[in-house]
Amino acid sequence: MNKQIKILFCLHYANLNNGAVRSLVDIIENIVKRDGVTVYVVYPTRRDTAIDYLENLGVKTIYLPFAYKLNYTENSKRESFKYMVKKFLSWFILFKLRSVVKKEKINVIYSNTIVIDYGFILSKMTGLPHIWHIREFGKEDHGFSLRGGEKALYRKLNKSKGIIYISKAIEKKYSPHIRKEILQEVIYNDISGDFINKKTNFNTNPNNLLKATIVGMIQEGKGQLIAVKAVEKANKLGAKIELHICGEKSEAYYNEINSYVKDHRLSDQVYFDGFKTKMNEYRSDMDIGIVASRSEAFGRVTIEGMLSNLAMIGADSAGTSELIADNVTGLLYKNGDIDELAEKLVYLYKDRQKMKELAINGFDFAKKFTKGNAADKIYNVITKLG
Repeated sequence: MNKQIKILFCLHYANLNNGAVRSLVDIIENIVKRDGVTVYVVYPTRRDTAIDYLENLGVKTIYLPFAYKLNYTENSKRESFKYMVKKFLSWFILFKLRSVVKKEKINVIYSNTIVIDYGFILSKMTGLPHIWHIREFGKEDHGFSLRGGEKALYRKLNKSKGIIYISKAIEKKYSPHIRKEILQEVIYNDISGDFINKKTNFNTNPNNLLKATIVGMIQEGKGQLIAVKAVEKANKLGAKIELHICGEKSEAYYNEINSYVKDHRLSDQVYFDGFKTKMNEYRSDMDIGIVASRSEAFGRVTIEGMLSNLAMIGADSAGTSELIADNVTGLLYKNGDIDELAEKLVYLYKDRQKMKELAINGFDFAKKFTKGNAADKIYNVITKLG
């Protein structure tokens, strides 16, 4: 008989297309099916697609208005003031949430990212064990800092009961600062089986152009400009490749890329496809996936690309290096090296059978992320501490 347990998951965002949110939803989708498990989710932003999805699974949801976030990129007086106001107002809501936690007899509180600490505070208010799922480096990948600095985060982590790292690269950064008695595990993401999108035909005709895509928020840490310059160089070396950039825009960096495309007359090589929701359909029209992030904590888009039978090319750094076995499940290039990325693109353009081989191997490798392994391991951590 399974242990009766009630889990409160704390989100930082409520949109299903956010990588961290989608990753947790994929885990909850598995955990909520278990006998004796009741799942509650707290969300601090306006209601969005993740909440509808979770409620359809039978998850109980709670709105936490005024919740503040710890991350910032611009620490202006105005932003600092808004943060302080939200932090002050959050206390009133947290006291109400504490009553809900006690009434519902929650066993464990689980925070999905380091940019929120209301789950940690709630655990101290209720005396319940707290688990922190660390999915980001911070400065290295997203370019943000934390209010109070990393030392403040480490103090909170050391007062939690468990920490889950999304990759070995994340563990390497944080674990030296954590007390040995804290339960710590590296658990790679689950990916929903909905992303399995096997190709029936590959673009093996050497006379056809190739379509490459880079997916993710258009921001400097994701390296879209590196991909643009690499495709430009590859085409000068005789390839015929289109680059399709898929993701929301961060104005300053988007403007920089757009200016480069215009100045170098690349409008027939580089396309801004905007934000997409039907990613399987979108990827079905692509041949290659590029992950140019300077420091990817895990690399959800790498696995999703593999599940669409794309031949993946990634920067040899952080989480990407853990997912791509070079020349087996994809290709790796030196982080930031435009020339080497261009060479890899030309290589696949010329050798279509190799491109197909990498895509098939990558697909077979990525399927293991759809089997609920992460949910099993996380459930075990929760039951140990709950």
